[in-house]
Amino acid sequence: MDPIAALTVGVESIKKISGAVGALKGIQKWIFTQPKEAAAELSRIVTELMKATPAVTKATDKLLDVFDSAKPSLSALAQVGDGSLRNEIRTIRPHCHDIDRIAQEHLWQWLNMPGVGGDAQKLRDLLNEISSADGDYLNGLETFADGIQRLAREAFNLSVQGKKDEAVALIGKAAPILFDIRTEAVRLAQDLTELQIEFRKQALGVTGG
Repeated sequence: MDPIAALTVGVESIKKISGAVGALKGIQKWIFTQPKEAAAELSRIVTELMKATPAVTKATDKLLDVFDSAKPSLSALAQVGDGSLRNEIRTIRPHCHDIDRIAQEHLWQWLNMPGVGGDAQKLRDLLNEISSADGDYLNGLETFADGIQRLAREAFNLSVQGKKDEAVALIGKAAPILFDIRTEAVRLAQDLTELQIEFRKQALGVTGG
């Protein structure tokens, strides 16, 4: 997979996480009519989803930070492309097995009780989506990191060949995608924060404010 394609996978991953957050917001009012324990457990799941945003910003900034200088040293690209970034992202990205474990502890028992009704099926479908065993869209964040690393290596190789302008042009070609995904990640972080605050209010019995 070429670097641009790998970056696009990352964009799609963030959009899918954003979709899950939108779905939670869509049934938020119904959730607040349910036992407060449900909101508490959903807050834990939101905490896990929140790991997606630093995974994206860390990968993006590690590359773009090289160019935050009047005279950027392209030799720093070697460190970005050394393979360590993927391992870092793997540790901080959301993990579907953790989301599944949280859901199993309380949410599924509550959702499977007779007479839950309302938007229960929507929440069941959502939990199944984000805790799916294959975790394809969460793994997409690792593919995104791979794209960052490959891009950095290619640009570094051009620079050591004396082709600095070509190296900068290569990063410039990918820059719109990097800017877009970083903007999307910041927006998602804000949405998740707001959602988590509301769930925590419900869990604590806080009204207003």
